[in-house]
Amino acid sequence: MAILLILYNIGLIILFTVVATLAAITYFKNKKRLYLVITLLFLFLILNNILIYLTEQLPWFSVKFNQLFMTTPSPKTILLVAHTFFLVLILTTTLSRKISFWQYGLVISHALVLLLVPMLPNNAFKIWIYYFPSDLVNITLASYGLATLKQATDKKKRTSNIDIKAKSVTTQVLLSKLMFITLIMTSLTIVEDSYVIFFLDNYTFGNVRMTNRSITEDILAIIYAITAIVYLSKKLLTVNQSKKYDANQQTDIVPTHLQFIETYHMTSREAEVLLLLLQNKNNQDISRELYISMGTVKSHIHNIFSKLNVTKRNQVKLLYAEYQQSQKLDPMAADIPK
Repeated sequence: MAILLILYNIGLIILFTVVATLAAITYFKNKKRLYLVITLLFLFLILNNILIYLTEQLPWFSVKFNQLFMTTPSPKTILLVAHTFFLVLILTTTLSRKISFWQYGLVISHALVLLLVPMLPNNAFKIWIYYFPSDLVNITLASYGLATLKQATDKKKRTSNIDIKAKSVTTQVLLSKLMFITLIMTSLTIVEDSYVIFFLDNYTFGNVRMTNRSITEDILAIIYAITAIVYLSKKLLTVNQSKKYDANQQTDIVPTHLQFIETYHMTSREAEVLLLLLQNKNNQDISRELYISMGTVKSHIHNIFSKLNVTKRNQVKLLYAEYQQSQKLDPMAADIPK
């Protein structure tokens, strides 16, 4: 059992480190604030997991940590408040929103509660009320995210001619799923904490025994990490893809082009052919510029038409123009501010 626990912790640390590394690389490539915040979030998750691991493996550390937690839980308080602040930054940045006064108030209120709780008598309720605000923050932010995404989708349906179901933006769908999963897993965390704190742990003075790990929180963090790895990998691929285009090409078409190919899951070569199609290049021009045969050009164009569900070149340009307009109306499609 001890070996499994060690392997589990090593696995978590490796997973979180991969995310932090990918996010840092993405940040240095395009300097967007979102990726810096993701890096910091997972670095703090690594620190939190190391603390929990030490309480599980070193009895003397567990005793000292638990005694400190019952009086002045400053290390855990810093981690929890930082986690809340990073979540607010990630959510508002991804939604292209500024941080609202109520969100600042949420972070400050959370910090104040965590500072005041240690003044309560040492019992199970004290521990439960210490962790509950974090769960409440998750539920509040997830609910806000879902409401904002629904509002954006409704607005898009009213103003765009594009079939939303077939052409929804990948990031928006991903966020909606994450918000829904967050609501479910946080609700399970409240149930888990209530059972563990009130029925398993012991808070008698001189014999404090606490379970510092939450399985449901770990599962949610793992889901976040895997999602972040997939998302960041695609972003890095997109950044590298953009470097292949000539700087003298139309600058207004390239950013939307990169989002367009991601939405329709096109290959690197199909993306290059599509860009030339949008520039009214014929098959012979495409063959000459990309150094591929006419048969290969026709094959790529056929695949592009199939993925876009069109049959003519002018339909490609029309669909692209509609997509470009929908991106301007969708807050999820805007460049994330620095």
